[in-house]
Amino acid sequence: MFIRRTVGQRALLLAIIIILTLALTACNLASGTGDGGQNTVTGVPVVQIAAPPPNATFLENVAVNIQALVSNAGTDIDRVEILVDGTNIQTLKSPNAAGASSFSLSQAWQSAGAGQHTISVIAFRADGSSSVPATVTVSVVSNQPLPSATAAMQGGGQPAQPTPNNGGSNNDGQPAQATPVQEQPTAPPAEPTAVPASATPSKPTATLNQGVNVRSGPSTLFNPPIGSFAAGQTADIVAKTPAGDWYKVRYYNGEGWVFGQLLTVSGDVNAIPVDAGPPIPTLTPVVPTAIPATPVPPTAVSQADLVLGNVVISPDVPLKCNRTVEFKIDVANLGTTATTAGGTISIRDIAAAGETTTNGVFPVLNPGQTQNIGGIFLTVSINVGENHRLVVSLNPNGAVPETNPNNNSREWNYTLAGC
Repeated sequence: MFIRRTVGQRALLLAIIIILTLALTACNLASGTGDGGQNTVTGVPVVQIAAPPPNATFLENVAVNIQALVSNAGTDIDRVEILVDGTNIQTLKSPNAAGASSFSLSQAWQSAGAGQHTISVIAFRADGSSSVPATVTVSVVSNQPLPSATAAMQGGGQPAQPTPNNGGSNNDGQPAQATPVQEQPTAPPAEPTAVPASATPSKPTATLNQGVNVRSGPSTLFNPPIGSFAAGQTADIVAKTPAGDWYKVRYYNGEGWVFGQLLTVSGDVNAIPVDAGPPIPTLTPVVPTAIPATPVPPTAVSQADLVLGNVVISPDVPLKCNRTVEFKIDVANLGTTATTAGGTISIRDIAAAGETTTNGVFPVLNPGQTQNIGGIFLTVSINVGENHRLVVSLNPNGAVPETNPNNNSREWNYTLAGC
């Protein structure tokens, strides 16, 4: 049946059709991924701990920088929990507001309690599913004089560092000599004084004059350090380099190298064997010996360009001995494609006696995106009153492909103020 409509009725019907069309369009836009990088991700998130490195050693009451990278993330990450020895020290709510597929986070933990500690990071989705906990074990040693440092090591496992007994007559502190040290109080008073008079030479021992890094080889190029000694601690000397400038010492259940100018040697120095140590790493990249037969297609080359932006140091340079500073760093991608992965930020304080280092991480960056990375901490305690060089390097090992690596670093020269 034909229905005649007035002009006003036709206009009203047209308006209703337009409103319904706009509503449907809005719904479709709301359900899309948009340009903000919010992607639907399935499966559990994946967490990696970038810092601290495994088996690192820290003094008590030092800020330990915990850096983690969460990938396979997406829009529904509800929270990230950071635990130390199973105790939750921080819950980061809605840490991925941008809904990126990967993001980084940081948290400082004030080291407390001598011995070993386990750091864990877990990411949770809104539906209650979670990542496999990422864990790393570190050691904390007392920054008190030698007896306290000995007690800390005994609490964390087999003591491997030499420590003097209360009588002061034996300074090697080898684990095999623990029973004679305990029996000393029951011995006649004349016996402890008779031991130094013996013709048998004592084993060579190093006493650390200040806090010093322990490295896997006799050079500051063996980086990062495997741990550290506090001032006043002692260790058995295992060997020395042919030049005598580095010493291999007992370090917990293993061995490590320390710089010779930062220690005092006691005992029979003639009994120290010579060891050149492992080959010193080179900073020169390996040049390929053959040209690939098939050139890489231009489309396979990343067009990302990482740039180190503003660097805020709080408190600012010059650094002060044993004062922890925080770095907040802008990382930008000024290229035309997204980075293929997240990467690292290296912070090195270089002095005559060695280096103090720390690291941070940055997530995948889209073209034109800038990310502010904070919560990177550094404490310097060597070469007080001497010249230092502070170097901040973005993507230092070139793990993230980019078109121009020449805008990724910045340096400061300063004199370290007193403690």
